[in-house]
Amino acid sequence: MHEVPVWPSGVMSFDGRILEITTGDGLRVHAGDIESLELGKPRMGRLNVKLAYKAGLSNNKTGAWVEEEHEAALHELIAAVTATS
Repeated sequence: MHEVPVWPSGVMSFDGRILEITTGDGLRVHAGDIESLELGKPRMGRLNVKLAYKAGLSNNKTGAWVEEEHEAALHELIAAVTATS
């Protein structure tokens, strides 16, 4: 399982099938519904992760912030998701 802390107090994790983000209302997305997961421009000293995914008939986008100290783990998570979806 790949896991990365997201700001301010949550976790982004991927178990090979489901990407879960535990901030806000929380989000669980099946790997087959992920259209893209990529690193955007850093903002305010944090890495900006952008997620595009399908939910039913709609296409959705969301994002999360990751502290720079977790950049290597974030790249591993993105690579795992990209290889699966």
